[in-house]
Amino acid sequence: MPTLELETMLCELDGHLAHLRFNRPEALNAANWQWVQDLVVATDYLAQSAETHVVIVSGAGRAFCSGLDTKELAKGNLSIDWFETWERGVIALTNLKAITIAAIQGYCLGGGLQVALACDLRIAATDAVLSIPAVREGVIAALGPMRLARLIGAGPAKQLCLLGHRFTPAEGHTLGIINEVVDPAKLAERAHAIAHELLDIPFTALLHTKEQIDAAFEQDTAAHMAALLTAQNDCLHSPEHAKVMAEYRELQARRTQQKE
Repeated sequence: MPTLELETMLCELDGHLAHLRFNRPEALNAANWQWVQDLVVATDYLAQSAETHVVIVSGAGRAFCSGLDTKELAKGNLSIDWFETWERGVIALTNLKAITIAAIQGYCLGGGLQVALACDLRIAATDAVLSIPAVREGVIAALGPMRLARLIGAGPAKQLCLLGHRFTPAEGHTLGIINEVVDPAKLAERAHAIAHELLDIPFTALLHTKEQIDAAFEQDTAAHMAALLTAQNDCLHSPEHAKVMAEYRELQARRTQQKE
């Protein structure tokens, strides 16, 4: 299978190793409508590659992924269909028959952290900035809070998701979100080293072990998805969300005037 080049991301296959690279650096890899559609296409592409055993997920430029495109959200361009498509792509990433490694540099905010949580392992550079601030934008972080609670427990997950504060890779490592913290110059090298270590391990055993761990949290994902979309629709039409987005648009307008 050849390299897949999409508008906002690139998927490269190299034997048993694949690279999924978000490629919207001018917007810090923020997820607009095209981005979420590309994620669905890219994960489907990877799912069809039986040769792919390990996938490294990374971002081009100064960010892993800065989350949903707030400018698009403020304009009302991110409908409930956007959120449904977003979660379809993230679920597909979670369910890949491969071991996934998130190599995180720069901004990994909101949806960016949700993508990282959907991966099996997470390596972060010391310059990474992490948070899951959806509630401050008047929306829900898709199924990210559920994935985070599975990973680190309900208490720490509530602290991060309800307050939306930024945290460092070192703090993420202490919480159990980040597996390793490395120097930015060594991030790619370390991600590849772990990938090749995994490639030396019998893949059938790896895959069954991943599936067994995931099954420990077995649930009706479809029901959760339906409940999420109902709740998200409620948030998108709430006066609180409208107020936050109006304030954001006003701030953007002032910044534009200052630049003129």
